[in-house]
Amino acid sequence: MLSVLLRLIWIGCCAVCMLMQTLVLLDKPLSGQGWLFGFLFGSTVCGYQFFRREPWQRALAYAAGVGALISLWHLPQQTVLLLAAPGVVWVLYYFAGEKSLRRARVLKPVSIAFVWAWVTVWLPLDLVEWPEATLIFAGRALFIFALALAYDLTDLHYDQRYQLQTLVRHLGEQKTFQWIDRSLIVAGLVCIFNYFYRIYGGWAMSALIGSLGCTAWALRVIQTRLKQAYWQKFWIDALMVVQFLWVLAGKWLMGEFVL
Repeated sequence: MLSVLLRLIWIGCCAVCMLMQTLVLLDKPLSGQGWLFGFLFGSTVCGYQFFRREPWQRALAYAAGVGALISLWHLPQQTVLLLAAPGVVWVLYYFAGEKSLRRARVLKPVSIAFVWAWVTVWLPLDLVEWPEATLIFAGRALFIFALALAYDLTDLHYDQRYQLQTLVRHLGEQKTFQWIDRSLIVAGLVCIFNYFYRIYGGWAMSALIGSLGCTAWALRVIQTRLKQAYWQKFWIDALMVVQFLWVLAGKWLMGEFVL
């Protein structure tokens, strides 16, 4: 029961960690962001778990959604308006029938990467700050794209059984890992660009590149060592938390971390 509950809310915790990572990278305080954290946590849990078959799990997802709506009420109008783009993608992902994004071979992981990068990078920033964070957005999208491909690897047998056309099914496991590696390598190059453009310091570049290398290794371990798909997905998501902890540790070691 406890492990099921943890898996239900875990994705929301990972989303909040990614958002906090953006603030840490840009030297912004984490305090005063409670309503935004609450919205992202609740909306992510609801968005991922609302289709659960067990009544109590669906009820928990809907309760998280209600909490997200309460938090949304307290957010600035600009932040609410910025939710239109990821909101449209989410609707097209789940509710567009045979033409939904989740049934589109390439657009499925791309749409996931886009939404996650949008809500965890753009959402906590003012519009005037977006140009500074453009490369952070790109790096985040590449990182999430790699995790999305790994996610689909866990569902490969299910997709084959029901003839669902995914990019992973088209590529196969070996080529999928090649695409994962390429995505993480390009994300690492983006980290270097962020450093040379002085978006963040050497500590952040080193921490992020280290976490990307850790991700490439860990995804293979998760795929080969774990058998249950739900635990594979749990630990794939956990790599977002791991990256945040790398960044947090890097800034703390430099003596720059401030709540």
